[in-house]
Amino acid sequence: MRGWDGLVSSALLGTDRRPPTFDDLPPAVREQLSDEAGLLDAAALATLYKRAGRLPLRGIEPLPVAEGEDRPLPRPNAIRRLTAMVAGFQTAALGEWLRVAEAKGWGIPPEHLPALADYARGRAEYRPLVIAAAGRRAAWLAELNPEWRFLHEAVSDDPELWTHGNSLQRRAWFRRLRERDPAAALEALREVWPTESAATRLEFLGALKAGLSGADEEFLESALDDRSKDVRRLAADLLARIEGSQYGVRMAERVAAHLTESQGVLAVTLPQRVTKAMERDGIDPQAHPGLGRRAWWLKQLVAAAPLPAPDVLQLPVEGVAAEVLQAAWAEAAVREQNAEWARALLRSDASTDGRTSELLRVLPEEEWPAALEHLRTTTDLSELVGGLPVPWPVPLAVLVLDLLSKAGTARSWARLASIAARAVPPEALHHPITREPTGEEDTWRLRLVETLNFRREMYEELS
Repeated sequence: MRGWDGLVSSALLGTDRRPPTFDDLPPAVREQLSDEAGLLDAAALATLYKRAGRLPLRGIEPLPVAEGEDRPLPRPNAIRRLTAMVAGFQTAALGEWLRVAEAKGWGIPPEHLPALADYARGRAEYRPLVIAAAGRRAAWLAELNPEWRFLHEAVSDDPELWTHGNSLQRRAWFRRLRERDPAAALEALREVWPTESAATRLEFLGALKAGLSGADEEFLESALDDRSKDVRRLAADLLARIEGSQYGVRMAERVAAHLTESQGVLAVTLPQRVTKAMERDGIDPQAHPGLGRRAWWLKQLVAAAPLPAPDVLQLPVEGVAAEVLQAAWAEAAVREQNAEWARALLRSDASTDGRTSELLRVLPEEEWPAALEHLRTTTDLSELVGGLPVPWPVPLAVLVLDLLSKAGTARSWARLASIAARAVPPEALHHPITREPTGEEDTWRLRLVETLNFRREMYEELS
């Protein structure tokens, strides 16, 4: 506003050094100033003018009406709990509330959708939940605020979105088609592949992981020659996941040239160099921190090749540290989701290069408690369970809550308690630990009990 800067200067320097002048103020403000008016009078009127002194806007089109929802709203106490979480209380349970409400068929009060969209715009893991909560209103909301563009992922199956939609709509359309018809999605990707940017090619290539099969092999083989290094490496990773692929055959042949079993010993010959063909198949020729260059090449080859029988773990190794092979087999076991290999690696306390929790996830859920009992003597329990999908199976939840119930007040239990508070399933929310007395010094225990009770009440309200 004209004249405002002059008033600010007079206020900062003092009216003696810089007497205020009102000539640059808007006419509507000057008309209200008397001859005796001072700086503060002018500032008060100018402030009021800035806030309300403008003509009403004309020619404004009203917002289109959003589509309604058919789903009923949950009970008032459940809505009050949602309001409290959006406002900052026990916010970590917000995603669970949205998942349960969706599963139960409850709708979301529309006045909460803007706050939920604001919350999810910087938290990618919440976006699918908010998109589901917004329902038919998602696209309407996405047009109102650029920061809510992620709501465009709630798209229809209209093929026009693939050719004319924005990046979010195209990505969502492609993923949905890939889940429904993998062959049609692959064909759609073939058509646009040469014209897409490297970042977009990488994104769409990653979406092929859903429904990956031998039908994708030819396309992925061609992607090994892509001009983008990241695209080539992702294509190699996907080919390694296809059972019986030519990529797997090539890798198995290379490994066989460097690993030989003789008289009960696994003899290893390290690669001398990385050939162009190996580099095309995703082998990184650069040195790796903490590992010799040739050992690093071998590790990559073994990790990308199909797994042998797990009996090979029992053989003594010559020519390289056994940990190099063990870490490579651990990576392959996670990629192949091979429970037999995961079980063998965990039972033998092999070197897994930080993949212990990933191997644990490969095992059937019913084996988790026994595996944890074995592993927790050598590995931090919170590290193991922190990567498991939630909610946990009931036996695992009871095992962890029983341990916490018997634990003292040491802060070393705080992280495990924080993980368990969110991960135990509804069936374990009545565990006796929630009724045990706690002292003021039991900070982590108090938080655990408070969260378990909060979640139990939440499930009761949404039932």
